[in-house]
Amino acid sequence: ADPVPAVETKSEKASELTEEQKKRIADNRAKALEKKRARDAAKAESEAAKEAPVAKDVLAETSPVPKQAPSVATKTPVAKETSPAPKKTAAAKKTPAAKKAAAGTTKTPTKESSVTGSQVTPEKPAQPSQGRRIATACSGRTEPLVICKFEGLEVSGWMQYNNLYKQRLAALSGAACQEAKARWAAVVPEKGFLKDLSGYKACSMHSEVVVVGVTFKELKNRPNVIDEYKGVKALGITVKDESMALASLYSEKDTLWLEDNVMRIQLEMTEDQIASFASGFVMAFRGRATEAGTFKVTDTCLPRMTPDMAPALPTSSDDKVPFLALASGLAFGSADESLVKARKQAIDFLIDKVEVSLQQVLICGGTFAKENGGLKDALQQANSELAPLVAARTVQMMAGRGEPTNASLPQMPFHRQLFRQLRTSSFRPAGNPCSFKLENLDILGHSGQPVEDLLRCARLASPIKALEKCLEARHLAPTAPDTLATQPFEGSDPFIMDSAPHILFSGGHSELAHSWQGLGDSGTQCICVPAFHLKPAVVLVNLRDPRDVRVQEFGPEATQSMA
Repeated sequence: ADPVPAVETKSEKASELTEEQKKRIADNRAKALEKKRARDAAKAESEAAKEAPVAKDVLAETSPVPKQAPSVATKTPVAKETSPAPKKTAAAKKTPAAKKAAAGTTKTPTKESSVTGSQVTPEKPAQPSQGRRIATACSGRTEPLVICKFEGLEVSGWMQYNNLYKQRLAALSGAACQEAKARWAAVVPEKGFLKDLSGYKACSMHSEVVVVGVTFKELKNRPNVIDEYKGVKALGITVKDESMALASLYSEKDTLWLEDNVMRIQLEMTEDQIASFASGFVMAFRGRATEAGTFKVTDTCLPRMTPDMAPALPTSSDDKVPFLALASGLAFGSADESLVKARKQAIDFLIDKVEVSLQQVLICGGTFAKENGGLKDALQQANSELAPLVAARTVQMMAGRGEPTNASLPQMPFHRQLFRQLRTSSFRPAGNPCSFKLENLDILGHSGQPVEDLLRCARLASPIKALEKCLEARHLAPTAPDTLATQPFEGSDPFIMDSAPHILFSGGHSELAHSWQGLGDSGTQCICVPAFHLKPAVVLVNLRDPRDVRVQEFGPEATQSMA
């Protein structure tokens, strides 16, 4: 389009303005410019006062009055007519803020203007920061944000995931190399432990070297990512989405690669070795380069925990031993009558029939049924059935897959407005994953998505073996962000385990399983919590000795077991 007609149109519109309208426009422009100049000058004077603090009375008597830059508005006749301010005294000319006060504006003057005799209130000093605060749904007032390592994280401005892998490699490569040296120093010389992948061919093809990087598994059965998200609604997860999230992806045709900040190389391994790993593990590989340019692997190791990274177990002479109750998959909203009866038995048991001192109840995902019964009815059922439990015990509820919160990890806690009958301090919605300290025990876990995703990318025997592998790799969700949705974090990878938790749990599984992973005088109790709608049971963990795990089952064939 020709720009000339547009210019002519604007000039024609400008010619239609009356003299009074033109005068008002010029007046508004002049006032806006003066306000901006006053703000800039006041800010400059405030910064100067902070750099050179001198007594106000001394400044008023000895400081020379700076000349104010002539305003553009004073050069135009319109500005002279629209600024009928009287002549200023020397005191009034000291600051632009004082000049504005004399001109009849409402701009708050600086402290210097109050010293020179102005009767207006001086500008208030900046208040100290009180940290990020949120509003609670039950009271409308603000309360401090819950302290958890998975909340308030910084994400990448470009929304890219390469930085997440970079942070993961930087945090765990040193530990992987140390573990490799401890295991292979007798068979690999010092120069054989390479700093990056670029030198894996430099050594002789008949001598072994050790390389460290992040694994990437090329899954031949993986569907197209665009097809995976095509037609997915913004809110909620359909049955199709649920089946896609649990579908197996690994096959015999998969290949494994190793990457670092420099390059990537293909790993030659047996089919069983490739099947046991997935993308996202920081590992050390021992082997040698081949003529084809690949790397033939003879052994592997993960950045394991060291004994100094395991906090000591708590000691107490108190006869009253506290316990933590773990439940998952309560499936409120389900039409299964046997499930409703078993759930009522479990709630009654946790309120007054439990034979141990119950410190807290943790519901780790699966709160609402996946059936198409309607979320509104499920919320009403959850409110009414959990109200007696919340009145008697402290209940912490985590979100899970397909529930009313964000889909990617970390998931935000449920909004309190969803549970209007549970508006007490003993009800605590929690994020997923969740980390907290209870009775001097470090507790860490999630609602099951990382374990489920690892099982569909790697051939592992059971969910408990997948959870143990995550602990051994010191990473809570190794397949994120490749096949498990997460956010592109900027400063660090929040899923890295910097220390060994006393309890590591995963919710929503078909069967109960637990194993003690000793580490020096301490260790970690790995627990796969069963989904209640699949196996009605509650897990009780001794908070004085996490090796003591007890299970209470419900229903017609209810049994109690102790490990």
